[in-house]
Amino acid sequence: MPIELRIISGARSGARETFTKSIIAIGRHPMNDLRLDAENDLDVSGRHAEIRVVGGTVTIRDVGSSNGTKVNGQPLVGERALFEGDVIALGGAAGASVEFHQVAEGAPAPTPEPVAAAAPAPGPARPRRDTTARIAEAVEVQTGKLRRILYVFGAAVVLVGLGLVWMSRRNADADRATIEQLLKELQDQNAAIAALRGSAGARGLTDEVGRISRERDSLLTILKAGGDRGAVSQRIAELNALQTAAGAVSKVDYERIVVQSRRAVAFIVVERADGIEGGSGFGVTRDGIIVTNRHVVQNADAVPPTRIAVQFHGTKRWLPARLLSVSNADDLAFLKVDAPGTFPTVLGISASGGVRAGAPIAIIGYPLGNEIAGMGGSIDTLTASATVTAGIVSKSVPDILQVDAYVAHGSSGSPVFDQRGLVVGVVYGGPTEAAGRIVYSVPSDRLIAQLPGEAAGAVRP
Repeated sequence: MPIELRIISGARSGARETFTKSIIAIGRHPMNDLRLDAENDLDVSGRHAEIRVVGGTVTIRDVGSSNGTKVNGQPLVGERALFEGDVIALGGAAGASVEFHQVAEGAPAPTPEPVAAAAPAPGPARPRRDTTARIAEAVEVQTGKLRRILYVFGAAVVLVGLGLVWMSRRNADADRATIEQLLKELQDQNAAIAALRGSAGARGLTDEVGRISRERDSLLTILKAGGDRGAVSQRIAELNALQTAAGAVSKVDYERIVVQSRRAVAFIVVERADGIEGGSGFGVTRDGIIVTNRHVVQNADAVPPTRIAVQFHGTKRWLPARLLSVSNADDLAFLKVDAPGTFPTVLGISASGGVRAGAPIAIIGYPLGNEIAGMGGSIDTLTASATVTAGIVSKSVPDILQVDAYVAHGSSGSPVFDQRGLVVGVVYGGPTEAAGRIVYSVPSDRLIAQLPGEAAGAVRP
């Protein structure tokens, strides 16, 4: 079902866009479907909200924005349906508003209305955000996945609890044994939430569970609409799966992984005849051999770069580098720092054949690297600062290690670490429609088979 979104306030006021996709991502990041102004709509997050179209039903949910979402003036909590003419407010005074409309099948796309020139706002212009603020926003987006796991898990616990109370009032004595069993499972899940609150991996995220209380009115409405014991049992089974995933992520010692290997993750800048490209890579030998992607250092025509410079995390020094080799089979390339010295390396590279779906991972790299580096002229003052992203393996096959995490332009060449802090993959991309949330990487088994001989010492059992 086609839908039309009309921007009625904000920097792009007057614009209209029509979508036929089932998932429409909204925010300031360029990978969103409905992209708002990155410089002026400052109350809108990089990834702010999602509209989903399933059959004849259209729903919206906030995806962990900093300043919240409202529909017709009411704060959006959880997921709610959209109806013709609904107004969606994204963020606060410096945000944007969008009006929702359904489009009849086969109707021609509307001609965009002319936008009147906006009168200049009184007072000084809003200052451009510095690099620190942009990095903070990127980190907030990247940790959204783990927060949503905890939030959905906690909200569903409240839903099941209210459902059991409601069910207990209408069921006969013969149903009591079933209800008591469901209550026991619910208590076990509550204990798991308490354990997550005290774990180092979940620190700073479990405060999202406190927002559950604001869902009570909408949950009561859902319960009164119907439901039975079978549906409740199925939902508890789903929550158990969420608990397992959230618990695994919360137990990973990400601080240890950062201490062990982040210094070895390098920001790479490549100069070619057709422009400048940025990416990520990681050191595997003390004399400066770096692993990255083939597409970071070569364009589609395999034209070699004219210059390569790398900067390791936490440093300001740009080091010249040269291209050692590129892989013909995988999106891999190997660089060599062309300067004297001893350089940091990752803890090690492990075989990826033992990695299974559901396993927690960490990605360290430079998403939005070009923007953070200030390629317009401030690159000489940059201190490289790699970003850490938590995620879960969603598929592991010989040719691809697929993970559910967050990456963006600049993440290419980032190392994927397992729970032990060993590299099990090298990020190279993902499907465009996933908006950076599904990540493809070269499995470490294939990397190990192509390492230069002097890098063999980086392999660990």
